[in-house]
Amino acid sequence: MDDITKEEIINSLKPINNRYFQIADLDGYAHKVLSVGKSEVLRDSNRDLLSYVLYYDNRPDIFITMVWTREDSKGKGYAKSLIRKIIESTTKEITLEVASANPAKNLYSDLKFYAEDINSETLFMRYSRRLSVMQPYVFPYIGYFHLIEASDQIVFYDDVNFINRGWINRNRILMNNSDFLFTIPLEKASQNRLINDIRPIINSKFQHSFFGQIESAYKKAPFYYDVAELLDQVFKLKNDTIADLSINSILSVFNYLGKDIRWKRSSLLSPETRGMDKADRLIQITKNMNYNKYVNSIGGQDLYDKEYFKARGVQLDFVQPKLTEYKQYNDNFVPGLSIIDILMFNDKKVVKEMMKSYTLL
Repeated sequence: MDDITKEEIINSLKPINNRYFQIADLDGYAHKVLSVGKSEVLRDSNRDLLSYVLYYDNRPDIFITMVWTREDSKGKGYAKSLIRKIIESTTKEITLEVASANPAKNLYSDLKFYAEDINSETLFMRYSRRLSVMQPYVFPYIGYFHLIEASDQIVFYDDVNFINRGWINRNRILMNNSDFLFTIPLEKASQNRLINDIRPIINSKFQHSFFGQIESAYKKAPFYYDVAELLDQVFKLKNDTIADLSINSILSVFNYLGKDIRWKRSSLLSPETRGMDKADRLIQITKNMNYNKYVNSIGGQDLYDKEYFKARGVQLDFVQPKLTEYKQYNDNFVPGLSIIDILMFNDKKVVKEMMKSYTLL
């Protein structure tokens, strides 16, 4: 157990007991947690408590029993950092209960806990261990972000063959109330080459053209300047390959929204699996990462069989996006555009809610 005492637990919980939770015997509760539980603790320079998380790790799942932050330290991300530390330290799924009226449920939701069981007063929330694997696309549409949101971690499939006329180096934006395809020029692109072997051509000519298109399309959009800055920062990064650029485009969106993303590259993670059958390689990568749940985009239903995965020890689910209409320039909504379009017309809170709008099949 980390450095926390029974007296500290009792004294910190006593003023808020019966607000969002009810513990009849604080002394007995603290004794039990100290005896068989664990904690993550954060203190200030004077060794006074700032935040802590108490949890049990003696079951198939980890159960978080208490999350506490000192009143004058709320909103600084302390509890979030402690929960993230637990997430990164284990391969177990994590559960907790929170009062429906407790605003802490928003913190857990941001960390990808989802409500598994709901009643009038209490939410039972779970952090599920699912892996996704997907080719990196440049500023993809919202369905790609649904896949990431449904995953504990995504592996960017950067050491598979490039797809001509796919979405790796191009996407659609709104231009004159219709969809318009933008394309990142590539050096010697071929379906016989790997994604991480192909270089993008990001010169002044391309940037002048691309940003001219963005300005023409979105200058009057409510979040144009913020998103234009985001795009500018992505193209200023060291993008040696189209895989780099596409991955950076996705990471930039999470950074802009203040959301977490856990990710790896298949080229570094499991290069020994190259050459395997498509399904077998995904299964092996999933196992190499110590997962037993794999989630795929809905398009994979024609490629992958749930029973085939199950027979090899992996649960396969598919993400079905729920595509929400939003206000563009007029009532003629154009769906399925790049995340750029969503960011241009919606504030960050709305975008984060859109990312959660999916179902698992």
